[in-house]
Amino acid sequence: METVLKSFGIQGKILLWQIINFAVLFGALWFLLYKPIKKLLAEREKKVSDSLNKASELEQKSKELEEEFKKKMSEQRGEIEDMGRKLEERQQKMHQEMKARTEAESKKIITEARELAQEEKAQILKSLEDEVKAAAAELAAKILEQKIDQNTEKKLIEDAVKTLTKS
Repeated sequence: METVLKSFGIQGKILLWQIINFAVLFGALWFLLYKPIKKLLAEREKKVSDSLNKASELEQKSKELEEEFKKKMSEQRGEIEDMGRKLEERQQKMHQEMKARTEAESKKIITEARELAQEEKAQILKSLEDEVKAAAAELAAKILEQKIDQNTEKKLIEDAVKTLTKS
């Protein structure tokens, strides 16, 4: 084998020393560069993984908050609609109450006006009755004083009617 190696120009001692040098260099590079770089890469990978996990957690929280916000908005919208309906109902109730009050007041005023008209009518009728009685008494007195013929009777009735219309 030595002859084969010599034919290629390789010397055994130098090859052995090159292998040892390579092994020492490889070991030094392994401990000095590869392990720290591997450690740095592992730490970097862990940080990236943690960041991705935190990002997904934040995204999940964001979705939950958004859903909660939408839910609260829909609840508030419902409350506002309820308040609007209640206000509308209250307004209608107040309108009906005011209408009922107005109708009651109108009926009361109409009733009072009718009563007042009835009283005035009664007074007018009493006054008219008194005047008719007085006129009848006067007419009777005049009739008794005079002998009446048909022309005189007509004249007396016309006079009585004129007297009543003047009053």
